[in-house]
Amino acid sequence: MAEEPVIPSSFNASDVYDPIGETEKRCEKLDIPAPLAAFFRKTELHRNFQQIIQDQSLLEKVAANYVIVKKILSFLPWQDKIMCKNVCSMWRSAVNTLQKEQIGPADFAISLRLCHIKNGLQLVQSDVFYTEPLMVLVFGNMGGFGVTYKCETLLTCPCDPPCEKSHHLIDLVDNVVVAPKKCMLAVKVCDISYKPLKPSKTNHLTVGRKLCRISGFIVGMYIPVIPNVNFQIINIKCIRDIKTVFMKTIDKLAETDYIKGALVFVNGSFILHSVDDIVFLNYLKEVQPNVPYALGGCIVEDTVSDRDDMNIMIEGVNTGKDLVTENIVSIGLFSVPKSFIDAPPENGCNFDMFSLILESSDWSKAKIQSAINEFAKKVPHFEHSVVIKMSCVGRDNKHDYEQELFRAAFPNTRLAGCYGNGELGINHPERLKPESFTSVKRHRADPGPAFGIMYSYSTIFVYIGWGNIVTPAQST
Repeated sequence: MAEEPVIPSSFNASDVYDPIGETEKRCEKLDIPAPLAAFFRKTELHRNFQQIIQDQSLLEKVAANYVIVKKILSFLPWQDKIMCKNVCSMWRSAVNTLQKEQIGPADFAISLRLCHIKNGLQLVQSDVFYTEPLMVLVFGNMGGFGVTYKCETLLTCPCDPPCEKSHHLIDLVDNVVVAPKKCMLAVKVCDISYKPLKPSKTNHLTVGRKLCRISGFIVGMYIPVIPNVNFQIINIKCIRDIKTVFMKTIDKLAETDYIKGALVFVNGSFILHSVDDIVFLNYLKEVQPNVPYALGGCIVEDTVSDRDDMNIMIEGVNTGKDLVTENIVSIGLFSVPKSFIDAPPENGCNFDMFSLILESSDWSKAKIQSAINEFAKKVPHFEHSVVIKMSCVGRDNKHDYEQELFRAAFPNTRLAGCYGNGELGINHPERLKPESFTSVKRHRADPGPAFGIMYSYSTIFVYIGWGNIVTPAQST
C-alpha cells in the first residue's frame, strides 16, 4: 500500500511557486512541473495517457526487488526521487541510500551564442542532478542574466504545452535545477569564468575572458546534499540588517554549528557608500576565534535568491525598466554541527572549505604558480570538489592561466566564478610571506580591519571539498 506523502524537511509550503500576472504579461514566473506541484499540494493530477499492458507478476517482482529498484531509481533526477520515496518503505530506503552515495557535484551552462540560438536555447548539464541540492550557485553576465526568451524556443520547454509568454533564463534554471527547494543564489556580474572538466558534456562551453565579453552566458555549480553539512543564504537589504539579520543569524548558528566557509557578493553601491561597513564580516571570527573558515567574495551588480527577487526582475521586463533587487549583500554560509566535528558519526561525510588570495603583488606567472602550488600542498584533495573563482577585471591576461594553473594543481575540480572591481577574502590556510612583502590595499593605505578582508587587483579561490580524501594535506 502506498504511504502518505512525506514532504522533505527542507521544503516549506511557501516554496511552491505560483504563477503571477495576467495573460498580457510578457514574462511570467514559471510554475513548478505539474507532477511535482500536485504531489506537494496533495491534489489529484489528471493526465491523458495510454495504458501499456504488462505482465503484472513480473512488475511486482521487479518493484519488490531492492537491488533492481535501487538501480532503476539511481538514474532519476532528485525531484522524481522525492516522489518515489513515498511509494513504500523499501523504495524510501533505496532513495535514502542513493542520497548518501550520489553526492558528486555537477555544473551547467546556457550559451547565448548565435549557433546555439539557431537550434534553440538549452540548459546543458555535466550530469543528472541525482540528489537533492544543498546549494546551487549561478553566475550570469550582463548579456545573459536579464534576457527572456519565448517558451517555445527553450529546450526542454518549461511549459507543456508551450505557452505564448517569455521566461527569464535565470527563472528557467531555478525551475529545472532547484524547484521546489529554495537554495539557489544567482549573481549578476560583468563577466564570468567557467572551466568544466575535460570529459564533461559541458566542456565545449568553457568561457574564457575574451569570449565572455562578446557573448551572453549563464553558468552554475550544483552541490548536492552532503550528510551533516548545512547551507543558508543571508540577504542584507539595508545597514540595520547587519545587526538585526546577519549578526543574529550568526549568533543562532554558532550555538550548534561551526561555520566552514562563506561566499559573499556585495552590491557595488554599498561599498562606494561606506567601505568601512564591510568589516562586519569579521564577526564570523569573533563567534569562533579558534576555528578557521574560508571566505571569498566579490563586488557584483546584483543578486537573486528568492521568489520576491525574481518578481522584481519580471516586473522590470513588463514595465520596460531595468529593475534591481534590494539586496546590498548576499552571503552563502556553509556550516557543520559542532557534534560532528567533536565526534564524527559513522554516517557522516568529510567536508571542508579553504580559500586562497592572489594579491596585487602576485603579478608574475611564477609567483601565481608558486602560490597555487603551495596552496595545493597545504589542503587535502577530496573525492568531490568545486572551486569558486572571484577575480578583479584589472588582472588583465592573467585570468586564463590562473585557471589553467589551478586546474593543473586540482585536475578533478570544476571551476566557475566571476570578475568584479573589488574582492573579499581571507587566506585559509595562512600564506607564508617574505618580510619584504607589500600589497596594494583597496581605497586607502592606512591600516584597518577592512584590509584583512578587502583587496583589489586580486583573485580569490574558494575550494569546497567533500567525501573521501584522495590526497592528504602535507604537514608544514
